[in-house]
Amino acid sequence: MPNKYNFSELNEIKELQVNPINWVNPLIIEYTIDNNVYYWRVKGTSHTFTIPVKRMNYITSGNYVKHFEEALQNFREDYIEWKNSGFITEWMREYEFEYKRFIL
Repeated sequence: MPNKYNFSELNEIKELQVNPINWVNPLIIEYTIDNNVYYWRVKGTSHTFTIPVKRMNYITSGNYVKHFEEALQNFREDYIEWKNSGFITEWMREYEFEYKRFIL
């Protein structure tokens, strides 16, 4: 199910440009840190991905672009499976609504 985090009340939202494979590029990623967790999303969507700060720092060594691109490529694989099944659940249709204009 889509996870939503209220970005509208945050003062410090950072942005990065990424170019994941088989997505409409470039994409802008909005991200912030709250309670030792990175919250991030594709700009123009409301679904929020999360990753603990320690984990992000460990796996990326500061290369956030690579992490966001890989995470989106993995997400795309799930999305394609849901699409092939006909987006049979309400939560799948929520993802379809949010991402159909971004995923090739």
